[in-house]
Amino acid sequence: MADDFDHLEDDYEQAGRVPARGRTRPATASPGIRPHETIYRVGERADTGSRVCSALALLTGLGSIALGGASAAHELAPAYLDPNGTVPGRFIAIACATLIGVTLILVIAAKASRPRNTSRRGTGATGLVAMFLAVLLLALGVVVGILFPAGLIRPAMRDEAPVGSEDGMRYSIERVTGTCEGGWTDVDVHAYPGVQVVAVCPTTRVAYALFESDTAAGLYRTPLETKVVELLDEHADDTQAQGDWCMLTGGRWVAFGGKDAMTLLEQEWGGKLDTVGTTDTTGAQQGQQE
Repeated sequence: MADDFDHLEDDYEQAGRVPARGRTRPATASPGIRPHETIYRVGERADTGSRVCSALALLTGLGSIALGGASAAHELAPAYLDPNGTVPGRFIAIACATLIGVTLILVIAAKASRPRNTSRRGTGATGLVAMFLAVLLLALGVVVGILFPAGLIRPAMRDEAPVGSEDGMRYSIERVTGTCEGGWTDVDVHAYPGVQVVAVCPTTRVAYALFESDTAAGLYRTPLETKVVELLDEHADDTQAQGDWCMLTGGRWVAFGGKDAMTLLEQEWGGKLDTVGTTDTTGAQQGQQE
């Protein structure tokens, strides 16, 4: 009887309907997969390098966003965030640009190290998005820093200088510092586009400058400071007065003179009073004489 059943089972095995006992059917490759390709199943981490690069790209991207935001904020409101100018905005921008470059390299590395046969898409996408946001913030900071050196968000400052009239400026200054008996001397400003006038009074040792816009004021205030102080030192007949110069700054104007004169003018016009750099004219003359 058993031999009969064994005979029937052998027949079914030959027909391919029932697998033989103790045997396994040869494994066949799945359709569309070549024998030399490796199949990665769910849960396998075959793209470890790609994942590490993506994670690092996200970290550097977030860091670049933080620096880009700091750069934009620094240029938008420098008077609040850095009133003394201890942290130059270009250093923040350079650090942000460096992190953006590192993020881009990591994103490229993440895509290059991804296995060809994996179906994962968007490798390094989060780092790429973070890098894009950082670029926007950095561009905002750079544009604002160039067009508005004093920033767009400024503290309230009284500014009552009569910038609409040169005669009004001179009359208002003379009312505080005294009459300019020798007359005002206009300085050549062709090398400074955007500067309307720079005038010096040798008698009272006072000077002022008018600008066409806030942008021009931010660009040329420092160069004019050096030039005007040199002129004031040349015309100063009192050696004790040399080196005691102050600068009174407004929106589209700036005035130079002695500390006492600029303090009185600040009460008249408002603005911001600062001590400016000096030139050692006396020492230079003594050196030439020796």
